[in-house]
Amino acid sequence: MLLSVSASSSASESNLNWTAIAALYAGLLFGIGVMLLAEQYRNAAWLGLLGCAGGCTAYGRVLTQQGRARAAKWWNRASGVLYAVFFLWAGTVFLRALLG
Repeated sequence: MLLSVSASSSASESNLNWTAIAALYAGLLFGIGVMLLAEQYRNAAWLGLLGCAGGCTAYGRVLTQQGRARAAKWWNRASGVLYAVFFLWAGTVFLRALLG
């Protein structure tokens, strides 16, 4: 049973659902726009960081599927850096709110 689950998950990972990705990023851009109109610049920047990190992760997966593992490694590292920036920034804001 586990073998069939892993086989089906690897088959589903081979093709990205571009319609879902486009809808996700359309919603992301809409959310950023609403936050900017509401003058919530920090939250818009956080959402932008998460969107860029997710895009880097997805592009790294596409490159891996194309057999370009070396290029994919750089995109995955960039994704990790963007996620780290988000979590460090959000964490410091959380700690300041918690302690201050």
